Amino acid sequence: MNNYGISVWGLGNHALRRVIPAILMINFFTLVGVCSRSIKKVESCSEDNACEGWTDPSKMLANKKIKIVYISSPIGVHYNFATMALNSNKHVWCEKPLTCNFNHTKKLIDLAKKNKKMLVESFMFLYHPQFKKIQNLVKNRELGNIHSVICRFGIPDLDDPGFRENADLCGGAFWDVGCYTVAAVLGLFNDQNVVVLFSEITKHKDLPVDTKGRAILQFSQGTIAYLEWGIGVAYKNEIDLWAENGSFYTDKIFSKPSNYSPIYRYRNQYGEETIFNGDKVEQFDEMFNAFSIISNSPKKISEEYDIIYKRAKVMDEIVKLSQ
Repeated sequence: MNNYGISVWGLGNHALRRVIPAILMINFFTLVGVCSRSIKKVESCSEDNACEGWTDPSKMLANKKIKIVYISSPIGVHYNFATMALNSNKHVWCEKPLTCNFNHTKKLIDLAKKNKKMLVESFMFLYHPQFKKIQNLVKNRELGNIHSVICRFGIPDLDDPGFRENADLCGGAFWDVGCYTVAAVLGLFNDQNVVVLFSEITKHKDLPVDTKGRAILQFSQGTIAYLEWGIGVAYKNEIDLWAENGSFYTDKIFSKPSNYSPIYRYRNQYGEETIFNGDKVEQFDEMFNAFSIISNSPKKISEEYDIIYKRAKVMDEIVKLSQ
């Protein structure tokens, strides 16, 4: 998909600070334009990046230069936006999670298959060498059998929570931060079946959305995953593996600045610790590079459909079990 045009649909802070700069750094793609309800943001962003701008999505989707639509909007409108883009013969790259409704996710997968289009969720951390390091530890059995994984992601209250406190837009801690923990453990044990043994999703009495939760998953080869997430708590962003021959811990596994050098803490069978650093890379650059490779492989595109389906199924089970 070299030199294919991209349009970014949604111009929140995340898109402006991380997504668009990363797209501009990848020479495989061209930023054709941006789309938002805010004419001020459209005018400012299109001028700054020498691209087109639209407040009318139908005009954006009619542009034949655009082959890929990157959706960076509140979760609650992802389904409608992605449906429109796929029906306009565009590939869809979407912020996580794709939807907060399992049936909607299935419909989007079916539509992408029908139209032979790429559909991916932007869990950027999955493409960082930090996560690849952990994947290799598990795959190559460097620690032996993995007894358990603890995965936590929590953030303090935001000054401007925006859609995160709007139930109609799929706000809440589970869809905003809890989904990362699910994506992480499924990414580590992607060749195994998984069962949700326990889940709890709770909310503060004064808010219409959930604020914290936890879940316990069991994989078919015996590994137990303990997941915790929350908004309105002290910052946590970590993963910890405990195995028969040692343990491994690293911080800032999900969200991290572009110049962050991961710190790995390895303990052998007797608890003796070794600390070493990983590579500094921008995980959004890594993600877009990976997407370009996936886009050229029908086999990898099909695998992405399966990955999205499995994530959505597990998240749906977590929600149902907590009710």
